[in-house]
Order: sequence, then structure tokens, then C-alpha cells
Amino acid sequence: MTGARRSPVSWRAILAVVVVIPFALPFVWLVASAFKPIDQFYAAPPTLFPDPPSLANLQAVLDLLDVPRLFANSTFIALAVAGSTVLASSVVGFAFATLPARGSRLLFGILIATVLIPPTVAIVPQFVLFSRIGWVGTYLPLIVPSLFGNAFAIFLFRQWFRNLPPNLLESAELDGANPIQAFRHIALPLAWPVVAAVAVFAFVGSWNDFLGPLVYLRSPDTFTVSLGMATFQGVHVNDVHLSVAMACIALVPPILVFVVAQRALVRGIATGGWRG
Repeated sequence: MTGARRSPVSWRAILAVVVVIPFALPFVWLVASAFKPIDQFYAAPPTLFPDPPSLANLQAVLDLLDVPRLFANSTFIALAVAGSTVLASSVVGFAFATLPARGSRLLFGILIATVLIPPTVAIVPQFVLFSRIGWVGTYLPLIVPSLFGNAFAIFLFRQWFRNLPPNLLESAELDGANPIQAFRHIALPLAWPVVAAVAVFAFVGSWNDFLGPLVYLRSPDTFTVSLGMATFQGVHVNDVHLSVAMACIALVPPILVFVVAQRALVRGIATGGWRG
């Protein structure tokens, strides 16, 4: 009986390992290659792990590229985008979930349909607009659009707020609270898993964004990590070991964000579609 009970868990573990390997192997290869000496990096046949590990590639990248400035620029933009997305999307999601309005379902359906539109479709009209108002060359084109929310984030917030017990908001209304007060003091504090999930998605999406900085940023002092890495690879096109080391460095902040917010991220997504 004991063996019969343990066998499903063993099969699940084996299945999980089989599924994870194709995704983990490139990451392990990247990290291991970043610490390889040059002779081992270009050795044939290749080896998986460095022997011994070396920091020469990472140090060379830090010497050739202003990595702290790139990190500071990307962190500023990503934090601004994450905060703006959480604020705007939570307000809109709360309105769709709790405030009665004629045609709200139609508007919400149109909003969700915008998820199917590729972001590159709007890049040309957005560039024309931002260039005419003098924002090209600044961070504003990368941050201001997030002040209008994100369709997927609005969906997560709407689903979460719909799951709240109705008596919570009704009690607040009886106590004289208006919708803004009910949102600020009751709904939003209870939605912290969705807040964390949306913040993580927005932060990582902004950190990895390449097209936006490529189109709008002009000065090397304002470059982000993705744009700086692309420029670095263009200059050192034959130094693949340096490009791998730079990619490894660029992965550190997103991985830390995911590790710190892992539980809230999973809970926010898992409960977003549940209707109590």
C-alpha cells in the first residue's frame, strides 16, 4: 500500500524533471560558459562545466562596458513601468468588477481583444506622436504608456476583485465609504498576490524590452541593458565569450525578482480565474 501511494509522486517527479530539462539546459549552459576560460569556451568537443571556473570573461565585460549605468537606467524604467502598470490596471480592473455601467461587458471584451494586437503595429504611430511632442530621446515614451494600464493585468485584477465577498464592499458602502475609499482601504490590500504578479510581469517585460529603447533612446548614457548589450555585441561581434558573459550578467535581476516573488506570483495567476 505504501509503495502504491508513493508511485504517483515518483512519476510526477520524473515527469517534472523531463519537462524541465529542455528549459533548464540552455540556462545551465549559458551560466557555465560565462565562467569558462577562453580556451575551454572555444574547445572542440565542448565541455559543459568549466575546470576551473574563471571570472575573466565577467571582468572583461565590466571593464569594457559601463554595466552599472545600464543597470541603473533599466532599473529606473522597469520600476516606473511596474508601479504605473499596477496603479492604472488595478483601478480599471476594480471599476470593471464592481461598478455597474451600461456596456461594461462590451468594453471589457474590446479591451481583452487588444491582447491579440502585436505591439509592433503601434510603434510607428507612437513614434510620430512622441517625436512631435519632443519626447524622443527621453524615457517618457517607455514609461507613459504604462500609465494607461495593461489589458492582461486589468483582466487579472478584475477577476480577483470579482472573487471578493460582496459583503465587504457593501459594509464599506454602509459605513459611508465611496468607491475610491473602498478600493484603497479594502480591495487593493487584499489583492497583494495579483499586485505582485502584475509587478513582476511588468518589471521583467520592461527589463527585457529591446525595441522600445532602440526606437526612442539616442544617447549612450540613457541606454538600457538590452540596448547596451546589443551595441556591445555589434562592436565585439567575434568575442562570443564576452557576449555570453554579458547575457549572464543581464539575467541576474529578473531571476532575483522571480525568486523573491515566486509564491505571490503563482497565487496571483492561479486564483485570477477562479470565481467564488
